[in-house]
Amino acid sequence: MNRNYCLLTLNAFLSICLLSCKKDDKKLETQKPVVTLPERITENRTLKSDTVYTFTVSVNVTNNAVLTIEPGTVIKSRSVADGSGRSGYFAIERGAKIMAEGTAEKPIVFTSGSPAGFQQHGDWGGLYIFGKAPVSAYDENTGGPATEMTLSGLGALLPSGGGTDPGDNSGVLRYVRIEFAGVGSAESYGLACVGVGSGTTIENVQASYTQTSGFGFFGGTVNAKNLVAFNNRVAGIVYSNGYTGMQQFIVSYKHPYFAAPGSFIYTCDALLVLNDIKGYPVAPDTRPVLSNVTAIGPYNNPGYNSALPWNAAFNISYGGALVLRNSILMGMPKGGIKFSDDMAAQRLLDGTTEFSTNLVHSNVSADAFTVDPNAVYSIDAAGVTDYALNHNNKMYSKPEEINLSDPFRFERPGLLPKTGAPALTGADFSGEHFQGFFKKVTYVGAFGTENWMQNWTSFYPFNIKY
Repeated sequence: MNRNYCLLTLNAFLSICLLSCKKDDKKLETQKPVVTLPERITENRTLKSDTVYTFTVSVNVTNNAVLTIEPGTVIKSRSVADGSGRSGYFAIERGAKIMAEGTAEKPIVFTSGSPAGFQQHGDWGGLYIFGKAPVSAYDENTGGPATEMTLSGLGALLPSGGGTDPGDNSGVLRYVRIEFAGVGSAESYGLACVGVGSGTTIENVQASYTQTSGFGFFGGTVNAKNLVAFNNRVAGIVYSNGYTGMQQFIVSYKHPYFAAPGSFIYTCDALLVLNDIKGYPVAPDTRPVLSNVTAIGPYNNPGYNSALPWNAAFNISYGGALVLRNSILMGMPKGGIKFSDDMAAQRLLDGTTEFSTNLVHSNVSADAFTVDPNAVYSIDAAGVTDYALNHNNKMYSKPEEINLSDPFRFERPGLLPKTGAPALTGADFSGEHFQGFFKKVTYVGAFGTENWMQNWTSFYPFNIKY
């Protein structure tokens, strides 16, 4: 389906919906001066909230420079709607830092420069952070391991990330929105972290309306809380190339209008775990530790096109592994938790992958816990289901049984559990994996009784005049 048609249809649909609900997106009423950023920022610089910043090709923060961004600052690509062409990426190189500390009332926004109502998925390349923490990569020249990597497919040469410092600090992203990013490549993102270390802070970040995936974590040890991946055409979040960080309070939300085109190399998953993004034979050490995820699929709602490559809530492939607890996975058509290659399935059998205390639904109830039968030989769907039910996971035949307030209201999702919902109790943080970083809450999924997405997120940014 043509992406322009999708967006115009969505605009019409959501405009009607929004007439009946109170808006929380605030239009910017005051004209601000516009400053064009250079292609290279080589010394410390502060971006002010009283100015709108734009960029035309790409921006690289390099030479150990620190880029500080004030709360409420807007950074825009050039306008695609007027025929100027897409802007490139925004990259923080190894040794440099980004200090983007917004607030709930004044988030920092990276967005399209096209006029309100004319923005599209993929108007610019995305925000990329490269650090000095270890990555697991493949050297195509030698056929052996590599200690650094980059991402390709953006039409430009991105910097590399990776190194030997797991505690490396690339700065702070807090209360940041990233909108309309990514290009038609499997390796473009709203926000990608390559070899980013645990000294970096990532909290309250939304990546929405991206042409490919919302977030990508490639190697590194950076932890994250309060991430929102919304209406991403491929995966909401990708974990790959030796990523071993911890994350809590994660939303991945798939709109039925938007999935990757049928010819796209990757399927459309809520969250995707890979050992290597290209399937190279690297050391099998990708293993994120995740808690309190809420993944919402399209279910069978208006606009859902089964011919598009919709897949699973959690798709574990290319030898990937994870530790997952206290999460809600619902509304994806081909699996709640799915193993898509045999090496990944073997990591469940040897205990490297663990998942427990999750509430799981798939459009086909038998696929709540499943495998790709054409690629997995070590265990079948019945074996994965047996594992799940013996580890305090619950499977549901209908999403209504999970009892969230209004999860398929796409213009403003209601993801809090209703009174008496099974998600309000039963969370489990026992064991070594869930100490220190994790906040011990009683509920399963990303929300209890408070909505931490309030004020700073936007689920319909088309009508904001930045």
